[in-house]
Amino acid sequence: MEAGFCGLVFVFLIAWVVVQPYNVSPDESMRYQIVEYLMKHGTIPHGGDPEIRDFVWGISYAFNPIFAYMLAAVPAKIVSLFTADTFAILVAARMMNVLLGTGMAFLVLRIGRRLFPGVQRWLFAVLIMFLPGTLFVFSYVNNDGLALFSTALMFLMWVRSLEDDWSLKTCIGLAVGIGLCALSYYNAYGVILCSILFFGVTILMCRDKKGDIKFLLFRGALITGIVLILAGWWFVRSYVIYDGDILGMRTSSMYAEVYAQDIYKPSNRPTIQKLGMSIFEMFIYVPGDWEHNWLLTVLISFVGTFGYMTVFMPFLLSKIYILFFGGGLCGLLIRIKETFSLAKERVIKQKRKVRQEILIITVTKKNKYWQKKSVFHWCMLIAAVFPFMLLIYYAYCSEFQAQGRYMLPGIIPLMYFVTYGYGNILNKFIRNEGISKVLYMAASVLVVLGALYTYFGVFLPAC
Repeated sequence: MEAGFCGLVFVFLIAWVVVQPYNVSPDESMRYQIVEYLMKHGTIPHGGDPEIRDFVWGISYAFNPIFAYMLAAVPAKIVSLFTADTFAILVAARMMNVLLGTGMAFLVLRIGRRLFPGVQRWLFAVLIMFLPGTLFVFSYVNNDGLALFSTALMFLMWVRSLEDDWSLKTCIGLAVGIGLCALSYYNAYGVILCSILFFGVTILMCRDKKGDIKFLLFRGALITGIVLILAGWWFVRSYVIYDGDILGMRTSSMYAEVYAQDIYKPSNRPTIQKLGMSIFEMFIYVPGDWEHNWLLTVLISFVGTFGYMTVFMPFLLSKIYILFFGGGLCGLLIRIKETFSLAKERVIKQKRKVRQEILIITVTKKNKYWQKKSVFHWCMLIAAVFPFMLLIYYAYCSEFQAQGRYMLPGIIPLMYFVTYGYGNILNKFIRNEGISKVLYMAASVLVVLGALYTYFGVFLPAC
């Protein structure tokens, strides 16, 4: 069953990949230029290299981590040895994201198996992998695919830690996830921060031996060492060639100021902040050619908007998705205290033998301990919200966009809460296991049908 699910995701992603013309997806030409540079020169380019520097924006994506493009260059180079067909080589480069998407499906199934009983886990997996927005980002050359795969790996390690209390295997898995995420996209870095928070709090506050600094330092050193081996080279390189700018952002802005067309120079670019609007005003702002305000456009785009934010799903369908997500989140209110309450009294039962009878004495300690599952929920909540907060900052202070795909690093915790919320609703109001199974499966089928309709009715005609 799980192999069939992953196979279905794999085939469906290929269907998205092979129909897209070149550069009809966000900045694919700028991204693919780096793949071509790697294939041609076999070396990593400087972000300001004229060969890859965009004449409009004055920068290139090589200022950011390019590990995803390095991976994409491998199959592209292999295919180029057998054919000169440019589209075939492009498809080969895109196939790396197809593999990452299939890998994410496998990891999501593993997460769902540990968090949800029975068929409920299928709804969780389908909501993530068959969201049109998720499918879209795995269908062209970008860093997003690696970002989503790495976040799935980190979340799986969170769940495993609930069972094995940070075994060496789980720590190594978390380190690999952090390392890959560090080499992907900056908007996914919130999951790294939440992973550090979850790791530290569960060790210091949730174990029988509170404040176990020795255990924290040993496991933390192991994770740090692996992350440095996997990802440290990129940031050391950036520090050296960009005069201490380990993220490349400052240097990228400097190049944009010099080489970008005047209207796109950072100093000339109008922002919502420069216009004197508040963040709330930005939320409700409706530019002249938009159908909805910024906030609703972000949500619609998160569900699925294609091309350069030019190809929309039917707005009614997008809003049905949003309402469905909202219904699940409302279900959190049913067990809100139990879900997020950190402290719990520890109860110890002692047995004492008094002559021929055994007397059981219950002692409730006044001191409290933190529950791992509640810490998990808090960190999942932060991880779900973090990408949205980054998007608000970016849209307000840097460039006014309503790109919902920037929130995709939070899709796993978001859909966890949606699925969890519907579990609360069905457990409270239905209570019949057979009916609940039917409802979960029906919802899963409808989500898949929504993805199929979006592909055949919206995406394919636009290609």
